[in-house]
Amino acid sequence: MESNENLIGNSRHMVDYLGNEYFYDCLGCEISKKSIPLPGGVIYEDDAFVLASEPEIPLAGFLVVTAKRHVNSIVEFTREERCNMVDIISRAVSILKELKITNEVTLIQEERSKHFHMWIFPHHDWMDQKFGRGVSYTRDICDYILDHATQDDKQKTLKAIQDIKEKF
Repeated sequence: MESNENLIGNSRHMVDYLGNEYFYDCLGCEISKKSIPLPGGVIYEDDAFVLASEPEIPLAGFLVVTAKRHVNSIVEFTREERCNMVDIISRAVSILKELKITNEVTLIQEERSKHFHMWIFPHHDWMDQKFGRGVSYTRDICDYILDHATQDDKQKTLKAIQDIKEKF
């Protein structure tokens, strides 16, 4: 995922699930500046946040809320930004359920990342069968998807993005 080091200075390297390759210093900053075109595009944005599909993992309903400001912790947000972020997440989860993309999500955020982003990770039945339940399986699921994603999976992900955009 985004931890691959590159030989160009301190840049990092990413290949999205459509095969587009990018070098960046801070992925969150590049997303907020729209310097990196995301598969399916931005779902929603306001003055403080961008909501889009996770660019590396073709999983329908896997969304990421990214702060536009370069902060790494929720404690750095204003009260208004925190309320706004919760509203975005709530709307996104409601839409995922309304569209029957998932019935359950896991929210993940680490302060170790140098730019605040929160994963809205959808639960799908096949994940239970292959991995079990819980946040501890998230990285294994992502690795599995990277190794086994088909063109159909990528198209389903892009379709889900468009459906979510229409509802948002």
